[in-house]
Amino acid sequence: MTRRLKWIGVGVLALAVVAFLAFLYNIPPFFLIAPETFGEDMANAPPPVTGIADPAQRAIAERGRTLVMNIGCTGCHATNGPQGPDLSKYLAGGGTKITSAHGTYISRNLTPDPETGLARRTDEDVKRVLRSGTFPDGHVVPYTTMPWASFSHLTEEDRHAVVVYLRSLPAVKHRIPDPVLEPADLPSGAVEGIFGLRDYGIQ
Repeated sequence: MTRRLKWIGVGVLALAVVAFLAFLYNIPPFFLIAPETFGEDMANAPPPVTGIADPAQRAIAERGRTLVMNIGCTGCHATNGPQGPDLSKYLAGGGTKITSAHGTYISRNLTPDPETGLARRTDEDVKRVLRSGTFPDGHVVPYTTMPWASFSHLTEEDRHAVVVYLRSLPAVKHRIPDPVLEPADLPSGAVEGIFGLRDYGIQ
């Protein structure tokens, strides 16, 4: 009986080893692929500005594209897909929902769609949000919801470049619910984003 149990244990151990080796064989070779390769799709997601005919406007839009890529707009203003961000709907919003003591906000559609995006807003409306977090209706979005305070280093030229680039994006019709400015039913600090519900302690 003891010998039989011993052989059963050896068999289970062998199966476990085989299963583990199969797992290692099928996962991506993290150490054999350059880190840049994993982020290649996200890096190439921002549409280029080659379609802008005027060289001066194209140069301004290219500056805006660089800024948008580096200040992290995609992190919140992405659109959810079945396997993460839907990069075909670049900056169409909806990928992040933030609930705090100030209310509930869902990341906005930054594409120039006339019904659901920035085409409804003037250039100054957009720059004011970047400058002070003040929306067209007069309310100020908390800096813990949108990090506009971190954009204070941007010059007016930078803000203008961002607006020019956003105006050049393909328009995506994607309606986002308006902010609810009363405290929400969800626990304060809940952040529901592309990768699920997370708590950043927002107050």
